[in-house]
Order: sequence, then C-alpha cells, then structure tokens
Amino acid sequence: MMSDQFSRINELEESPYLNPINRPSIVDEVIDRLIALIVKENLKPGDKLPTERELISRLSIGRSSLREAIKTLSAVGALEVKRGSGTIVGHGDTSILAKPLAWGMFLSRSTVGEIIEARSVIETALVGWAAERRSDEDISIIGEILDKLEKNKNDKKTYIEYDLKFHLAIAKAAQNKVLIQVLNIFQHILRVWMEITYDETQGANASMIAHHGMFEAILAMDADSARGIMHDHISGGPLRSAVMRNSSEADVMSDFLSLIQEKKS
Repeated sequence: MMSDQFSRINELEESPYLNPINRPSIVDEVIDRLIALIVKENLKPGDKLPTERELISRLSIGRSSLREAIKTLSAVGALEVKRGSGTIVGHGDTSILAKPLAWGMFLSRSTVGEIIEARSVIETALVGWAAERRSDEDISIIGEILDKLEKNKNDKKTYIEYDLKFHLAIAKAAQNKVLIQVLNIFQHILRVWMEITYDETQGANASMIAHHGMFEAILAMDADSARGIMHDHISGGPLRSAVMRNSSEADVMSDFLSLIQEKKS
C-alpha cells in the first residue's frame, strides 16, 4: 500500500504541470498549476500532493508564494493541509476545478457586489424552476430542512449548515445540473455571507420569514412569488450592506477569500 502511494507521488513529481514558473503574478500561476495537476492527473479527495520542498523546487518559487496559493485553494475546499501528512486533495466539490470559465470567474478580481448579483440571478432562476418542476419528494426534503432550520435558529453554526442545505435542495428541485454545479462554486462564500447576515440581523428571524415564504411558493407552484422572495432575500437589505462593510473598497475576490479563511479559523 505504502509503495503504491510513493509510486504515485513520484509520478506526480514528473508531471509537466510542475515545471518552473517565471511569470510575475506568481501566486495566481501557482494556483493554476495546482488546479491543472488535480484535474489532469485525476486526483481524488485524500490523494497527496508532492511535499512542500519538492513543489518549491519543481516550480522554482518561494515558500511564501506556495503557501499563499495553498491557503487560497484550502479556503474553497480544493486542498487540505494535514499536520504530519502534508497537502492532500480536499473533500469539497473539486469537480468545479474542471470548469475553467467558472473557476476563472471565482478567482478573478470581481467585486463582492458583482458576485452578489451573480448569485441573485442564479438562485432567483433556480427557485422559479423549483416551483415549476418540484416533485413530492423535493417538497418533503425542503420541508424537513425548513423544520430543522426553525428548530435550530438560535444555534448559529447548526442553522447555517441547514441554511446551505435549504438552498441546495431548492437547486436540486430545479433540475438543472449545470446551475447546481455553479451554485456549488458559491458554497464557501455563501457560508461566510450567512454568518455575516446572521450576526447583522442578530439572529435568524428575518431569514426564516423568507425561507417560509419560498417554501410556500414552491409548494403552491407559484414561480413568480418564489422568484420575488428569493431576489429580495439575496439582493437587498442586510446581506449587501453587511458584506460590503466587511469588505474594504467594495473588495476584490482575493481579499474576500482572506475573510473566508478568517471566518474558518
């Protein structure tokens, strides 16, 4: 078993994605190379990357650049750093890494406001389709999650976990696999935004009103009402103002990833 693992690491050390880097924006290039390594070598969650020393040598980069790139990829669940084990492929949804356009958007210097708008467009469309296409099973799943949201609205950590599940359950009910994957890209950002909004509104009461409204609209197959509630829930009020206040100069994505890392620590 160990010999197979070492053989796998040796194969990765010879990968063309680990050639020396000479570009000025070094951290971005390191991120690109590590993404390419994961995707092209078909690495799975738990697979080890070469050691830090080996990566520094193969890429001809400094330790700080490598660690910054790994920190960014860890923040979105693509990598995990385990003491005593090194860097491994994370257990997040790394299938997003195979979508260069989406990944480029996620790591581009987009403003937080633009990302809120993008999320609003996506989730507003999804909730409308969920209202039109939902099955009885979908209603049962969304309803169960809503009950758990209600029961845990005073427990921020648990509430946020079910809040994420609520939005993903709506996406699944919409039956659009492409947009489900796009929504998955936003998951780690959503978690941070949900924490900020929870703190901003001093609890979950305002959010629960929106969640109940969405559920009732989906149950009634009222797509217009569902879209209106989702749009107001995402685009207006506490979320936008709170996120903007937590982001300097209407922020760029790289700064927001630092906020994600801070919230996770």
